[in-house]
Order: sequence, then structure tokens, then C-alpha cells
Amino acid sequence: MNLLKKNIIFFLFIFCLPLAALAQQPSREDLNKQKQQIQKEIDDLNASLSKIKNDKSKVLKVMSYINNKIDARERLINNINKELRRLDDDLYLKQIEIYRLRRQLDTLKKKYAQSIIYAYKNQNNYQFLNFLFSAKSFNDAIHRISYLKGYRKRREEEAKTIANTQNVLQKNIEQLNITKEDKKGALQSQNEQLQVLEQDKQEKDKVVKNLKGQEKEINAQISKREKQRREINNAIAAAIKRETLEAEKRERERLAKLKAEEDAKRKRLEAEAAAAKLAADKAKAELAAKAKADEAERLAAEEKLRKAEETAKKAAAVSNTYNESTDHKTIVSPDGKTRDYSVFESTAEGLKLSIDFETNRGKLPWPVNTGTICGRFGIEKLSISMTVERDGLFICLPVGTNVKSVADGIVSSVQNLDEYKFVTVRHGKYVTVYNRLSEVNVSKGQKVNAGELIGKAAIGDGGEGEFEFRVINGSNKFVNPEIWLKSR
Repeated sequence: MNLLKKNIIFFLFIFCLPLAALAQQPSREDLNKQKQQIQKEIDDLNASLSKIKNDKSKVLKVMSYINNKIDARERLINNINKELRRLDDDLYLKQIEIYRLRRQLDTLKKKYAQSIIYAYKNQNNYQFLNFLFSAKSFNDAIHRISYLKGYRKRREEEAKTIANTQNVLQKNIEQLNITKEDKKGALQSQNEQLQVLEQDKQEKDKVVKNLKGQEKEINAQISKREKQRREINNAIAAAIKRETLEAEKRERERLAKLKAEEDAKRKRLEAEAAAAKLAADKAKAELAAKAKADEAERLAAEEKLRKAEETAKKAAAVSNTYNESTDHKTIVSPDGKTRDYSVFESTAEGLKLSIDFETNRGKLPWPVNTGTICGRFGIEKLSISMTVERDGLFICLPVGTNVKSVADGIVSSVQNLDEYKFVTVRHGKYVTVYNRLSEVNVSKGQKVNAGELIGKAAIGDGGEGEFEFRVINGSNKFVNPEIWLKSR
């Protein structure tokens, strides 16, 4: 018996484990959608590469395109691997289901055969009549007739169940074969992508070799980029510092106003408490004076004293309660949760902008409708001795392309930096930066909505359009913008 239980538990574990794994995996539709997006990204990179591949002045951009293509290819292979795992789980579950159906079908056929044999052996009319006339009463005979009819009906239902189970089994076998073909296609696709990935890496090696012969020019380009990066970082830091000081000043003024209002209210309550106490003392004195008066006057004076003392007690309690310190730096979101204090969330508007920005993490619209990513956030290794650091997302696109705000906010600064302009938009404690603009369509202090025009993309290195997008978190740190934007 214990062995049987162990076998049942083991079977359930083996059966349920793939179900749990399958539930956590993305659906086939999601994987196909991701695959199409990645493939489009690769196609766009290939199209951009073909235009500048032989231009020695754009070797940095060529290297970035190739690195991005390799990254996209690896993500595509990872997508195929996920599809293979999903197909393996699907195959496993279908095999278990086919095994179960076959066992069920064998059992149904066996039982049906037994019932047919029994019916054959007892099919003569004598046995039928003997079964009926051996009933002890009329009602018993009726029950026996119903039993025979039910028995015949059950045999018909068993035959239908066998036919239906055979159909389901056949469909599962067909689906199993389809899944096997899908897996075969996925394996072939995986092999093809691995081969192309190897070609991409060989292409990168060739570009790296070319880098060695152009180190002077490339280092000059990298130095120029790094200088621009430091300059905009300093400009952004200075703008945020000014904005923070202004916000802190406004916050101090707000708190001072609140304190003045509280002090005035406190003095009023203290005065009301003192007046109530004076009235109680007066009532007490009146009671003492009427101590020798008649009973009716004495009772009236006692009642007056009781009410006055109760009023004085309540006024003192209100005054004491209000005298307790009030924390105006506690920020509570609409859902009742306490947040870390930020001077940019001390107002209802600032808090709402922060929460809306956080809620749309991974769902924000892209600041441009077109373009190819030509530089990702972080440190990109071009060769053993050459690296490029980026604090935002660089997008290569036609000159003059419209650049739009990704969320509701307030323009906090508009600045010029060498030949470019940049705009910062504050979303509560978060900031988005729109850099490398040729013209700007907003002004400082202006409220903007998601999708509203910020400016136009400027000319980048080599005559192409180039735009940079950044995101700054509540700690004034640059973070990867792609995790905030929705899939393209």
C-alpha cells in the first residue's frame, strides 16, 4: 500500500512539474511577437550598416551597430531557446496525455467486451422471462425491466465513449506530430541563427582590426564624445541643483506658512482653554457663595459648575493635542503607503507625477517614432583598449525628426551646449533628458503632456541625425532608459 502511494506521488510530481514550468513561460504568441520585434531591429541595423559600412570616418558608429546586432542576435537565439523549452514541455505533456488516453481506452474496451460476452450468454428469451417472473412483486418486476433498459443504454454509452476517446487520442497524436515538426523547425532556426551570429562576430573582428590602423582618429572621436558627455552631465547636475534649491526654498516657505497658521490656531485654542477655566473658576466661586442659599439654588450652581469644568477639560485636551509636534515631511501615497521623502513630492501635483511615471515603467512611449538604436546605455567595449561610456540611449534617425515627451511633466530647463540644445522635463522626483536637439519647442516652467513636441533632432557626427534620451531616478542617478520604454 505504501509503495502504491509513493508511485502515485511520484507520478503526480513528474506530471505537475512541467505544468508549473509551462505556466511560468511566455506564450507562443508573446514569443512570436518578441521574435518579430527583434528581427525588425536586426533588419534596421543591417540597413543602417549597409549605408556607412565603408565610411572610415564612421567606424565608431559601425562598431556600435555591429555590437547592437550581436546583442539582438543573442536575444533572438534566447527567444528560440525559450520556444524550444516550451515545445519540449508541450511534447512531454502530450505524450503523458496520449499514454493516459490509451490506458483509458484499453480499460473501456475491456469492460465493453465483458458486457458483450455477458449479454451474449444471457440473450435467450427464457432467461429474460425467468429474470422477470422471478420477481417477488409487481414493483420488483418494474424495477427489473428498468434495470435491463438501463443496462442496454449503458452499453450504448460505453460504445460512444470508446469512439470519442479514440477521436481525442487521434487528435492528440496529430498535435504531437505537429509539435514535433515545430520543434524541428525551431532547431533548424536556432542552428541558422548561431551560424549568422558567428558571421557577425567575424565581422566585428574585421572592424576591430581596422580600429588598430585608425587609433588616433578614433581616440579623437572618443575624446570628443567623452568631453560632450562630461559637459552635459555637469550642466544637468547644475540644473538639478538649482531646481532642488528652488524647490527646497518653496518647501521652507510652505512649512513656515503652515507653522504660522498652526501657531495662530494654538494660541486661539489656548485662549479658549484659559477662558473656559476662568468660567469654571467663576462658577466654583458662585457655588461657594451660594453655599448657604436654599437647596434649589445650590443644585443649579452645582450643575453650572459641572458643565463649566467639563467644557474646560475638553478645551484643555484639544489644546494639548494640538501642541503635539506635526511631521510635515511624511509623504503618503493615495494607496496609504508611506514613501521616502522627496522635496519634489511634497505637493499633490509632484506626488501624482512621480506615481504616474513609476506606474508606467516599461510602458512609456518612445520619444521618437523612427530611428535605429546606435548606442546603448552603459559601457560599450569596442576593443581591448577602447571603450565608450553612455548615460543614455542614442538613436540615429533623419535630421529634424520630432522629439516628444514620454510622460506628463514640467519643463525644468532648456539649455544650449556647443552646437546642440537639450531639455530636461521633471516628472515628480524623476527627470527625463532630451539631448542633441537642433531646435526646442518648449520653455522652462511649461507643463507638457505625454506625446507633446519637445523639439527636433539635430545633426550628429558624420552628417546623420542623432538624438540622445536619458532617465534620472529619484536619487539623481542615470538609469537605463530602455527598461522604462515599451517594446517598439
